[in-house]
Amino acid sequence: MADFRFDQFGDALAARLEQLGYSFSRATEKWPDTDRAMLSRAVAGKPLSAGNVLLLCEMAGLDPFAFLVRAPSRRVTMKTILDQAVTAPVSRETGRAER
Repeated sequence: MADFRFDQFGDALAARLEQLGYSFSRATEKWPDTDRAMLSRAVAGKPLSAGNVLLLCEMAGLDPFAFLVRAPSRRVTMKTILDQAVTAPVSRETGRAER
């Protein structure tokens, strides 16, 4: 399973804007498909759509995969299968009716 680190992306985007000397207003002038609200959300580490993340990465020259975090894969072995939780057997409430 993978997750996107919006907080790290926001920090990197803020650093890139500072490096370029861009305010949000200047960035929206230079990067035509962006707006101040999108930049503000991104820098604050708020979730954005995949399209907006890719757009901002392209404009700022950032690698979107640098912010992708994958959970460590779990190797399936006989031991991991045997260690899985199993529901304990219990008697049913709806047993056979006595005659």
